[in-house]
Amino acid sequence: MLFFVHAGWMLPFAAAGTFIPAIMTEIDSGRKVALYATLAATGSLASMIATIIIGTLSDRTRSRLGKRNPWIASGGVILAIAATAMSFTSNFALLVALWIIFQVGLALVLAPLFAVLPDRVTPGNLGKASALVGFGQLVAQSLGGVVAGALITVPREGLRWLPWLIAASAALFVLLAPEPDNRDEPREPRAARALLRSFVPPSDRDFLLALVGRFLLLMSFMSVLLYQLFVLTDYIGLDVKVAGGVIATGGVIMAISAGAATVLSGPLSDRLGRRKPIVIAASLIFAAAEVPLVLSDSVGAFYTFLGVGGFAYGIYIAVDQALLTEVLPSNDDRAKDMGILNIANTGPQILAPIISGLVVTAIGYRGVFVIAIALAVVSALVLLPLRRVR
Repeated sequence: MLFFVHAGWMLPFAAAGTFIPAIMTEIDSGRKVALYATLAATGSLASMIATIIIGTLSDRTRSRLGKRNPWIASGGVILAIAATAMSFTSNFALLVALWIIFQVGLALVLAPLFAVLPDRVTPGNLGKASALVGFGQLVAQSLGGVVAGALITVPREGLRWLPWLIAASAALFVLLAPEPDNRDEPREPRAARALLRSFVPPSDRDFLLALVGRFLLLMSFMSVLLYQLFVLTDYIGLDVKVAGGVIATGGVIMAISAGAATVLSGPLSDRLGRRKPIVIAASLIFAAAEVPLVLSDSVGAFYTFLGVGGFAYGIYIAVDQALLTEVLPSNDDRAKDMGILNIANTGPQILAPIISGLVVTAIGYRGVFVIAIALAVVSALVLLPLRRVR
């Protein structure tokens, strides 16, 4: 079920990463990069804030259905309605508002969902469970590219219907992976000061290092992936229809390479009892995957990036979930702390479009790729001082 629900939310979300830029091109092809950067950054900021708040509230929820599942079920419906509404408008201000609602709905799903791993999985099985989470996300992310490529000429149709898969998978997860009634668990004080204090990030050294390391690696990844349509059309020189086919083929390449890496690396980390060297190696391999894009403005370089980068990212996401679980400083604030760590997912979505847009305007796409390589290398170095994780 961990595999299923994480695949269920990632596939539509990954496809939306292509649908939204295509809609921005329809609205104003001359300002498409700026429009997309504004929408993506605004939505991701809302997601980042919502994830921390919802994670904190989930930790303190007491209900017959548990403290995670009620939030997971409701968020899928909210975001699907918002996405459907987006498909019917070209008003940019309304699109931004609806995208914020979409991101808040996704936070309702993900903040408690990421806490399921430390809640329900024993330490000896974290690598396997993390691999299933990562495998679901990566296969779905790659298939999202295939679906987006197939629907590139009708992006509104994809945005109208595909997000309902998130609502369906969230509902099935709640039904088939029920959570125990937790109404008898002790409740935290309801004082406003105590609640506000609970939102403060922990000042734990390993926790913060893991947060920074993941943030930098995903920043490197998002700097290229969020702009893949524009990379193919503006840097490599393809028209939109041909670019859609390349994105679809690239999705298959990434699915195969990332999937193979994920199913191998998670169980391997359990057997070795080591997470840190595997995650560091994955970051360095990912940096190497971006080198061909610097050297060549060709479709072959793009496919190489997805193949090698997908393999590295498959290793990373499988083992890094287990690493993040092992640096959590408190059992009572798992969803909140995992929500703060999720800043490493949403933060790059805020900054990558802004920074990449500025860099593209100033020095072109090669500058983006060079910066992405540097970020991946630094992300590996940041993890070296971790103490609680081997």
